[in-house]
Amino acid sequence: MDINDKRRKQAHLWARDTLDWYVEPHECSRALFRVEEFQGTIWDPACGFGRIVQQARSLDKIAIGSDIVKRGDICDFTADFFSMESFPDFENIITNPPFGRAEEFVRRALEIIPPHGKVAAILPIVWLAGFSTKRHWLPKSPLCKVYPISPRPSMPPGLVIEAGIKPGNGTKDYCWLVWKRDYIGKAEVIFLNTKHAREEVDFLGF
Repeated sequence: MDINDKRRKQAHLWARDTLDWYVEPHECSRALFRVEEFQGTIWDPACGFGRIVQQARSLDKIAIGSDIVKRGDICDFTADFFSMESFPDFENIITNPPFGRAEEFVRRALEIIPPHGKVAAILPIVWLAGFSTKRHWLPKSPLCKVYPISPRPSMPPGLVIEAGIKPGNGTKDYCWLVWKRDYIGKAEVIFLNTKHAREEVDFLGF
C-alpha cells in the first residue's frame, strides 16, 4: 500500500461515524462506578462494544447492553432506543449516547427511568453551555452530579478501535452528567481523576 492509500484509509477511519459511534476508554465508566452508587440493574441502550457493561459486571453489578447494531457479544439485544415500546427490567441507564442525538437520548431516558433511578451520560463538557437556548430544559432537569473527567479521554470512532489503532491523548473535555429521577436541588461538581481506574483496567487486561 502506498502512502496516499494509507492516508486515505486512515482518513476514512477517522471520518465522522454515520451512527455517531464513538468509543470511550474503559477507565471512564470504571472511575464513575468507584464514586457514584447505582442500585439495581444498569442498562446501556447504546452499548457499542459494551465497555460500560463490562466494567459494571467486573465490579459485581448487574448490567445489560443493547444497541441499534450488534457490535459484540456484550450486546444482549438489538433495538432502536427511540422506537422501543417495551423495556428490559432496569433501574439505571448509563451510556455513551450518539452525540448527534444526545439531547433526545437523555430526555428519552429521563422519561422512562423508574422512580429513584439514575441516568448517567458521558458528554462533551461544552454540552452544558447550550442551556440558554436549544437546551433550555437542562437547568430544570433533575441533574444531580457533574463529573469533569481528567485526563482528557480519547474517544475515536469505533472503526478506529476495530482496526487495531491505539488512540492518542484526548483533545476534548468530557464529563459524566448524572440525573436522578426524584432529585430536587443544585447539581454538585465532582472532579473525576481516572488514573487509578486506568491502572486497574490495565491490571485486569481490558
